[in-house]
Amino acid sequence: MNADGSLVLLENIHKWFGEHHVLTGLDLSVRPGNVLVVIGPSGSGKSTLLRCVNLLEVPTLGKVWFDGTELTDIRTDLNEARTHIGIVFQAYNLFPHRSALSNITVALEKVLKMKPDDARARAIEQLERVGIAEKADAYPGQLSGGQQQRVAIARALAMKPKLMLFDEVTSALDPELVGEVLEVMLRLAQDGMTMMVVTHEMGFAREVGTHMMFMDDGEVVEEGAPRSMFEAPQHERTKRFLSKVL
Repeated sequence: MNADGSLVLLENIHKWFGEHHVLTGLDLSVRPGNVLVVIGPSGSGKSTLLRCVNLLEVPTLGKVWFDGTELTDIRTDLNEARTHIGIVFQAYNLFPHRSALSNITVALEKVLKMKPDDARARAIEQLERVGIAEKADAYPGQLSGGQQQRVAIARALAMKPKLMLFDEVTSALDPELVGEVLEVMLRLAQDGMTMMVVTHEMGFAREVGTHMMFMDDGEVVEEGAPRSMFEAPQHERTKRFLSKVL
C-alpha cells in the first residue's frame, strides 16, 4: 500500500490537451476494498482522470501512486504495474475472431506466461464468476452487448488485479442489458474488490459506492458519502446536476 494506507493516490494531477486544461489539480485516494464512484456531465474530465490512474493518459503535472509504487516515476515498470490494474471501457474491445474463452486466455498465456491448460481453467472460472460460462465457445458477434461486456470484465478479472477501473461500461448497452452488468459489478464490490467507477447509473452510485466525487470542468466540485450527496448536496452545481439525472 501507499504511505497513507491507500491503494491509489493521486497528487495534484493536471492534464492539458493542447490549450484545453482537462484536469486542474486533482487529489484523491482510494483505500483497499473501497468503491469510488465518479459522476458529472460529459466533458468534465471523468474518463481522463480514470485513464491517468494507470497512465493510459500521462498527467502533464502531478504524481500517481499505486500500491506503494509511483507510476509517474520514469524508472517504474509500467507494464508490470498494469497487470495489477484491470480496466473495462464503454467499448468491449474484444477480438472478434476469438471465442469468449480465447479472448481471456490470450493475455494469460502471453503476458502472465501461463500454461494453456491453466489459462483455460482460470478463464472458465472467471466466465462462471460473471455468469456466462455457457458462452465460452461463442464469438463476440454471437453475444449480446451485455454478454460481451461481461466477457470484457472476466478478461480483466482473470489477471487477478488489485484494482478495477470501470469507464462508463453500461453507456453503450440497451436499457434491458444494463442490469446484468451492474449485478456483476455489485458482486465484485461485495467480494471486496477495490474499484473506481465512472458512471451515469445513479442507483448504482448510491447503493454500491463507498465514496463519490462530482466533477465539472476538470475539477472536483464536491465529494463525500454517496447517500449524503444525493440527499443533501452542498454545492449549487451539484444540486443542478442531480436534479436533472434523478
